[in-house]
Amino acid sequence: MSELQTALTNTAGISSVASFWVFVIANAFKRNKQTILTAAKIIMLVGFISLTAAIIERGIEAQRFPLANLYESLLWFAWATLGAYLFFARKHDIQHLGWLSSLTATVMFLYGSWLPTNQQQITPLVPALVSYWRQIHVPPLIVSYAMFFLAGLAGLIELWFAGRLKTVVAAIITILLAATAIALGTYTSIETGWLQALFVGGSLLGMIVSWQMMPSVVERMVNQKNIQLYDDISYRCITIGFPLLTIGIITGGLWANHAWGTYWSWDPKESMALVTWLSYVAYIHLRVHRELAGEKLALIAIAGLLLTLLTYLGFNSLGFGGLHSYGRFK
Repeated sequence: MSELQTALTNTAGISSVASFWVFVIANAFKRNKQTILTAAKIIMLVGFISLTAAIIERGIEAQRFPLANLYESLLWFAWATLGAYLFFARKHDIQHLGWLSSLTATVMFLYGSWLPTNQQQITPLVPALVSYWRQIHVPPLIVSYAMFFLAGLAGLIELWFAGRLKTVVAAIITILLAATAIALGTYTSIETGWLQALFVGGSLLGMIVSWQMMPSVVERMVNQKNIQLYDDISYRCITIGFPLLTIGIITGGLWANHAWGTYWSWDPKESMALVTWLSYVAYIHLRVHRELAGEKLALIAIAGLLLTLLTYLGFNSLGFGGLHSYGRFK
């Protein structure tokens, strides 16, 4: 990895951390709030531009499309997260989503920086990845994952402004448990069965508890304007992510048929991608036909975030195996 690429990536990572703290300060204080928010967005924009340049530089250095391993996918995920927030923030006052977007990008930078050096360095492609289908199939999937993450985070904020404090706390704990399982699976040698139980069991129990807590409302926290705003942002993210996921699944089938002579092999990650796709079909159906209140749809968006996390990183780190696994890193 060249010094220029390293410098650009580090600039993007530092900018994400800096914008996170500036967003936090802006949300904590009313004085000069708009000025501070503008500064936070400018810092995030610097990070986005730097990361764009870093990805382009990596492609030039590698002489291939720069999306072939876990590290590169994390860069793309952070890029899509930052870019999506900046896109929506042009017309919407979504300052509360700003610090969560910066935090998500920062976590992805840290996750990538702690991977083994051989994952970060540019290496020759394995034969299975030497195909024009890679740049057609993979980018829509990674961008869709980022959009679904933002949708889930917007759902958390919506529940906060709906006064569902207990539900928010339960949902945050659930997400943290899932992230912990993935981190342990990536960097330690803990038995995968325990990690799978932590992720799957924790997610199921957490979502059930969160749903049961929905009737509990702190009336003084209710803000209808922000409820509607973040409900709309969550829906917009899903309507962008859903067709991208659909394209990713279809092109994946075409690539599989080209490489292996079958469109679908029920590989674990393929199957989980289908489950994730169906969950968003359910969300869109319930939203369009108004069969659930907005707060309950927000919880479904959070459940979708967990499914996305399992599809994107879980099958790699939790030992589910399959043709799409990068293997565990210790």
